[in-house]
Amino acid sequence: MEPPEDKEMELREHLDELRKRTIRISIALVAGMAVVFMNSGKLIQKFWMDVFHEKLNIYVYSPTEWILAELTFSFVVTFFIIYPYIVYEIYQFAKPGLYAHERRFLKIFLPFSYILFLIGCGLAYFIVIPKLYSLATMQYLGASPFLSAKRTLYGAFKIFMAFGLALQIPVVAVIAVKLGMISSKWLKDKRIVVYIAVFLLATNITMDITGLSQIIVLALVVVMYELSIIISKFMEKNEEKSI
Repeated sequence: MEPPEDKEMELREHLDELRKRTIRISIALVAGMAVVFMNSGKLIQKFWMDVFHEKLNIYVYSPTEWILAELTFSFVVTFFIIYPYIVYEIYQFAKPGLYAHERRFLKIFLPFSYILFLIGCGLAYFIVIPKLYSLATMQYLGASPFLSAKRTLYGAFKIFMAFGLALQIPVVAVIAVKLGMISSKWLKDKRIVVYIAVFLLATNITMDITGLSQIIVLALVVVMYELSIIISKFMEKNEEKSI
């Protein structure tokens, strides 16, 4: 039995539908960036104060660095805000090929995806980044720090993404198991490889010489991954009973 709205479409029609939804997402992203950009200077200063907990000068080392920093900041803030809309457009694109029970399942779990993403970013913003960046404000052998606007923001945004995506693991794993793409056994067999890959990736992204952020990211991934295995097993047992 095919999904209720599933129908044969040519590749050109699929690409055309994908193009339309991509354009809508791009319009929302550009419009949001324009609004945030007008206030990006004040927002960056607030971010600077929240991260370092003291008044520090913001330095730029090229004529275009500040404008690039503002554009990047505007993009990241806008992405956080319109993330639910992006997920909605992706869901609408995939919806015709989904069964009714798969649609209900996604409608329940997709909101959790956004909530977990915000929790991960909040953990990075209020705990990890201030602790990590406090090292940058220390005086080394009498030298005062001159912090680059672009490099400081780029580093913080990488850490945001690392923590936000780490908490997406249960949602992605559960959806993949529900759609029959993977199984709990597959998750169990790949756990060591995943943990090693995450630690190496976190080391490359955060560039934290203390190892604090890498350990926290790895701990989050381990907890989320093991939780994914438990939930997947529970789902598989329920499906076996219903057969």
